Amino acid sequence: MLMTTVAAIGVLSCMSAATQAADIIEPIFVEPPVPVYEEPVRESYSSWYIRGDAGYLFSSKTSGDYSVFGESGSRYHYDELETKASYTVGAGVGYRFSDHLRADVSLDYYDLDIDGRSDCPSYVGVGCNYNDSSSADVWTAMANAYVDLKKFGSVTPYVGAGLGFAHVGYGKMKNEICNPTCGAEGNFIGYHEGEESWRFASSLMAGASVDLTKQLKLDVGYRYTRVFEGDAFGYDQVDSAFGASGVQGRDDGFNLHAVRAGLRYEFGGGGLGKGKDPVYAATYEEPAPYYEEPVFK
Repeated sequence: MLMTTVAAIGVLSCMSAATQAADIIEPIFVEPPVPVYEEPVRESYSSWYIRGDAGYLFSSKTSGDYSVFGESGSRYHYDELETKASYTVGAGVGYRFSDHLRADVSLDYYDLDIDGRSDCPSYVGVGCNYNDSSSADVWTAMANAYVDLKKFGSVTPYVGAGLGFAHVGYGKMKNEICNPTCGAEGNFIGYHEGEESWRFASSLMAGASVDLTKQLKLDVGYRYTRVFEGDAFGYDQVDSAFGASGVQGRDDGFNLHAVRAGLRYEFGGGGLGKGKDPVYAATYEEPAPYYEEPVFK
């Protein structure tokens, strides 16, 4: 009986050991690796560009004055001096320094037709007035700086300003003495040779560019250009015959308002283009298993 009991205890001990040997070791969970991000990959903004545009020039008012031969020190003012609606064209070369800052130098042409009117001095006649007409070619050479604002899709608004010089060349001015009506037979008509002068000029711009391609932009905007005062015309044929010389008339400058449209081509890629955000390149390691295979003993 004792032997039987000892044998049973031995069998139970062996079975318990076998059961423990077959226990499963709990799996060990491993955290996944964290992705490693590199610096943002951006296209280079620095680039040269060229631009060309054309625009509609609105009519505008200005002023001026003139002297009368034989009246030393006297100056008479125009009652009206107006530039008619016309056109403007221009071209430029520039450089983009960053996504928000660029600058260029530009050469622009403005075609002006100018009408003027003023009352005659009292000694010429009561109800008399001068009716003048001329033209002028205005060339501006400007250094401009622009700030490109926040991009909206493919559209980038901008503001800008410029400083430079203007060359104003007047054509021959026709001066009719209307006494009392203009165009009447017998009215005196004088012709004054136009003057040329270099002047200071400044400008303000606002508009938006539209990405047609990565490098080609459509530029639409408004430009105000201030051309400062200068010489306009000399004396007519009658005064010149009596010895008059030099400048008789001057203008007080021009306020040129224009809406313009043109193309700008950026050689270096044009920034991000199409309104895309910077590209972030992320490098991932191969993800490891979340747990190890269970080990049986």
